[in-house]
Amino acid sequence: MELTITAPNRIDLAGGTTDLYPLYIFMGGGYTVNAAISVSSRVILKKRDIPGFRIVSEDLGFCTDAGSLSELFANGPLALVSEAVRTFPPPYSLEILTRNEAPAGSGLGASSSLLVALVSGLLNLHSSQESTESIVSLAVNTETAVIGVPAGSQDHIAALYGGISCIRFDHRGFQREPMRNEQELARKLEKMIVLSYTGLGRFSGMNNWEVTKNYIDNVGQTREKLLAIRDIAVELGNALSEQNLDAVAPLVQKEWNVRRTLAPGISTPEIEALMQASLSAGAQANKICGAGGGGCMVTLCPPNKKTAVENAIAAAGGKIMPFRIDTIGTSLTATR
Repeated sequence: MELTITAPNRIDLAGGTTDLYPLYIFMGGGYTVNAAISVSSRVILKKRDIPGFRIVSEDLGFCTDAGSLSELFANGPLALVSEAVRTFPPPYSLEILTRNEAPAGSGLGASSSLLVALVSGLLNLHSSQESTESIVSLAVNTETAVIGVPAGSQDHIAALYGGISCIRFDHRGFQREPMRNEQELARKLEKMIVLSYTGLGRFSGMNNWEVTKNYIDNVGQTREKLLAIRDIAVELGNALSEQNLDAVAPLVQKEWNVRRTLAPGISTPEIEALMQASLSAGAQANKICGAGGGGCMVTLCPPNKKTAVENAIAAAGGKIMPFRIDTIGTSLTATR
């Protein structure tokens, strides 16, 4: 028996960090806007005829064997997968193959998408009928346990639902607001967005934790800036709901202008050079995906400028990443 689970990664357009619990409680609510994309994470679960577990990360080139769940590593590059397998014990021995299409440290939420795929698959083996909200909570808590700092949940939500997500966070958890005419809107956004990899890796957990601590300790203007980021995200969500695409690029740029000042290292001279190259070619907005410091950059431009902007980013050292907006979300396929 073999089970293949695929989950999309995401580009975040506004509001990131305000999806962190308990930060959004302190803030009186958070709000994020993102789009699931065809760059994906895949997990294959294969039943083994011999006792024990084998975990293979095809993209990282790591493999580990364990005779029992207790022997799975708690640290290292396979820690997240190991933690999930221990937390949701399979009913029989497994070989687990994982692959992220996104480069390491991309800021596209690949580790979260991979975890969503794995948790969904492990629950499926038990025929467990968990709600989407429950799967999000299980995946977020598993990730938090491994990285040792709070994990946001917008990545997991995008991976499960797919599509364009406007997500509100409050005392009740999260509420994803459905987007009208999503397919039409997705095709229009694809013509406006350039996705590129800066070549600089990053660790989102540390940036997010620094920002959260600064909010709690009322350091500088952290509170005012996070509230501004949330409010810009709400504006962007409204613009997308109304298909007011002329408002999208200015709001994305406005969000980045605030975000880049939240903590040292969110932007770098290399990032700024890539952004300037895109603007010189006709781009209207840029922001780094995820917590910043490197990874992928999302650029918005008029459709007739897209080729010129892609060429300019590539000439400046960025790697263009083709994508489509994924409106399916997590999918499972079983074969025997």
